[in-house]
Amino acid sequence: MSFVKPGTPATRFTLVHISDFHICRPAGSPAHLFINKRFFSRMSWCLRRRQAHRPEVLSTLIRAVRRVGADLIAVTGDLTQLALPAEFKHARACLEELGPPGNVLVIPGNHDALVAAAWEESFAHWADYMAADAPGPDGRPVYPVSRVRGSVAVFGLTTAHPTRVFSAAGSLGSAQLERLAARLDEAAAAQACRVLLIHHPPLKRAVSPHKRLTDADAFRAVIAAHGAELILHGHCHLRSRASLPGPSGATPVFGVASASAAGGPPERRAGFRVFRISGAPGAWQITVQDHAGPAADGDFQAGPETPA
Repeated sequence: MSFVKPGTPATRFTLVHISDFHICRPAGSPAHLFINKRFFSRMSWCLRRRQAHRPEVLSTLIRAVRRVGADLIAVTGDLTQLALPAEFKHARACLEELGPPGNVLVIPGNHDALVAAAWEESFAHWADYMAADAPGPDGRPVYPVSRVRGSVAVFGLTTAHPTRVFSAAGSLGSAQLERLAARLDEAAAAQACRVLLIHHPPLKRAVSPHKRLTDADAFRAVIAAHGAELILHGHCHLRSRASLPGPSGATPVFGVASASAAGGPPERRAGFRVFRISGAPGAWQITVQDHAGPAADGDFQAGPETPA
């Protein structure tokens, strides 16, 4: 990673966090694509989720996010519902609406890895949106991926891999955790503000056991030893706020509601969060502002800006 040198002018950085589009496009897909876990996920969509996730809500949210003018937009997974090629293509169009790849960083969720699929029919559609500043020669990300903007280092992790039927669990794996620890130390030595993106929440009892991050204890141990300034996750479809212990104090952890959620209690309705990072290396100030909706006029209403 390449960081700015000490003495750089004070940072002012705006980060938007959105998650869980749950784009579902089964029509026209050949029947053989559903002779697997997709069959059960499609049944869940037809019986329950199709009314909860609305494409028009997602479109309105994308327009609202664009008006913020963020330096970086973080998308923490589950852009698709069934991991179908048509869904990956449609999600690509949504990402292009949000902005160019250099301004949008995507990590995968468990629905995006619902079944094993060829790279060319799945994540290849988002390769430039998932890439690090210095992508690998074959275009496939090696996690954690990093985007460094001035004195802000954003690290994208993956917890997504195919699992058994009726499981929405995820894991990071020891190799990725080892690389993360090294990257966090490198960024700390450069006095960078370190932001982590992860799909599954790394908190205890945040979700039911079949949806959990199976190596959350190991992740929390990395944060306790190496630190971070901010952690953002998806998966829960819930606007939430918590913290994890770090070497020099609490690390704030924020979850966000699904970007396409049409109803439910306020904390589960579609929304996004705006984080503003200011200050200088060693003296970071981070604020958060909720943008909740959709309201009666279909738009998203900004709340007060508060310390993260």
